Parts: sequence; C-alpha cells; structure tokens
Amino acid sequence: MVYACDNCHFLFSRTSQPEQCPDCGKYAIRPADEAERQENEKRLKEPREI
Repeated sequence: MVYACDNCHFLFSRTSQPEQCPDCGKYAIRPADEAERQENEKRLKEPREI
C-alpha cells in the first residue's frame, strides 16, 4: 500500500501502516489518494537522476 506524509509530502509504500514518516519522522501519515498512488508508480518506473 502507498502512504503519504502530510508534513513533507513524501510518498512511499509499505506492507503495513507505518507510525512515522521514514523521511521526516513526523506522525502525519495517511493512505495516499489515487493521484498520489499514480505519481508514486510513475516515479518508480522512471527514476530521476541526481
């Protein structure tokens, strides 16, 4: 399942609902909406180079 952080807007997937955001550590986690799930899938398929 894909989750989103309302604090830092980080998108990530986990098999069970996490308590904290793995990026910023806040407790503002919620299931991602459809648009966020699609964005996460797109990012996984086409990673950006830094």
